[in-house]
Amino acid sequence: MFTRGLVLLCTLVLCAPSLAGEAFRLGLLHGDDQVFDYELSVVKLALAHAPGDHTLEVIPLRGTPQNRIFAMMNDDEAPINLFFSGYSPERDTRMRMVPIPITRGLLGVRLFLARDDRLPELAGLATLEDLRHVTIGTGVGWPENQFMQENGLTLITSQYDNLWRMLAHGRFDLFHRGVQEIFIELEREGRDMFAVVPDIGLLMRYDYFMFVPPQRQDLHDILLTGLKNAYASGAFMENFNNHPAIRLALADAQLSTRRLIPLRADFPSRSLRTIPDHYWHFIGDLTPEN
Repeated sequence: MFTRGLVLLCTLVLCAPSLAGEAFRLGLLHGDDQVFDYELSVVKLALAHAPGDHTLEVIPLRGTPQNRIFAMMNDDEAPINLFFSGYSPERDTRMRMVPIPITRGLLGVRLFLARDDRLPELAGLATLEDLRHVTIGTGVGWPENQFMQENGLTLITSQYDNLWRMLAHGRFDLFHRGVQEIFIELEREGRDMFAVVPDIGLLMRYDYFMFVPPQRQDLHDILLTGLKNAYASGAFMENFNNHPAIRLALADAQLSTRRLIPLRADFPSRSLRTIPDHYWHFIGDLTPEN
């Protein structure tokens, strides 16, 4: 009896680390929980469907460049141990990336904002060649810049908050945003002078992914297990299909009638290529040229 009890006690002790709760500290880009409400819901979904009793603290990082955020995560004393951001081969190599796209690839569907008064002259944009003759505002260090530059697009970079002011003052022609972001951002006060350019957009095999420090395999495994469990139970797709941000994006973007120009990607993207297709949301018969 004593021996059986000792074996049981040892078993519980050995199993405890896998069931223990971890404290996740998520750095939130721009500190904007409204724009990122869907992405935050996916992080919470992953933790809710992972074994263990985990906690999540959201830490706003308004005005902090993404490259600085990733540098912070390499420090054992960093205030954050989780960040979601766009894919890049360099980030995939430096950090531990959870290989399930958060928005099912909708972040790779890029629409353009312009000033209302410039819509008539920009309405004729229809091809990649047309887009090569305008300037596009984008963020400093945003990994999707590499996609765009490799396809011959001219980019003007600045910090996120500055880009809205620069667009208003004509410093560039277009400002690209993810389809699940653009309509929420347009609702903000003071942005009624901007509008979505009709009939055109970009398509890339691209998305937000969760990243944790390279030494935290444990955090990576918790998130990956949680996301896989959420898919298996149907909870992930239920959240995706019913979240207001996703429903608004798919309704207002009119993707079935919009010309989406696929962008090729010459830089290494092995991780993206090996992600199973059922984790991606494809628009009709269109698939990105990468």
